[in-house]
Amino acid sequence: MAQKEVLNDSVKPYNDRESKTHQLRNMFNTISKDYDFFNNLMSWGLAHLWRRKAMRWLHDYRTETLLDIATGTADMLLLADQLLSPEVLRGIDISEEMMNVGWEKLKSHRLDHKTELEVMDCAEMKFADSTFDTVTIAFGIRNLERLTQSLEQINRVLKTNGRFLIIEMNEPQKGPLAVLYKIYVKLYVQLATGLLSKDKEAYAYLTKSMHYFPQGKALIEILTDHDFRLLKYKSFTFGVCSAYLLEKTN
Repeated sequence: MAQKEVLNDSVKPYNDRESKTHQLRNMFNTISKDYDFFNNLMSWGLAHLWRRKAMRWLHDYRTETLLDIATGTADMLLLADQLLSPEVLRGIDISEEMMNVGWEKLKSHRLDHKTELEVMDCAEMKFADSTFDTVTIAFGIRNLERLTQSLEQINRVLKTNGRFLIIEMNEPQKGPLAVLYKIYVKLYVQLATGLLSKDKEAYAYLTKSMHYFPQGKALIEILTDHDFRLLKYKSFTFGVCSAYLLEKTN
């Protein structure tokens, strides 16, 4: 197991006593109404563009059933319906309040008839084996407390040769961009969240967790060790975000 994976499990929003999952559930419930605004802020306003570019990779594959993990406010489900038109959309998250925001979006787009949202931990999914053609997770994999168990569950619920799409923020590691990014986070993001957010620790966690989560080759190695084959990998916007498209191999 990569060292960063171990370190990432210890990165928690509030304290070292309660589990990461418990703290994240409370955190996302608290910031649910402001999450879209601050996610846009942290991603330089490019989160939707990154999602769209990565989701288009799935055009070449048949997707009738799609599961979005850490679905939050349902942006990935809305985009999946627009670009892929699956017959069945499912979303799971540990935060009910985040999904309440997402459900209102889905209803406004008249997608509530084909979509189901459920409070569920990715590491303990209740779906039957080989249920989904595609599983997606955007800006959420670094929040999974039990990454190994979660990857095993994702593999289990995917059909044979099913696709797994990951989109995640990165912290630039070297060069001028790394310096500029740290300045941006400290001066812009932290100042804005400190002034506007009710939960400063939440957004401090979201930036800190990027530092400790494996990215690029390190994450690909973890994924291939869990019976996934890399189909496509790309970094966006000078490496600030990366997308990974994988296929179930077992």
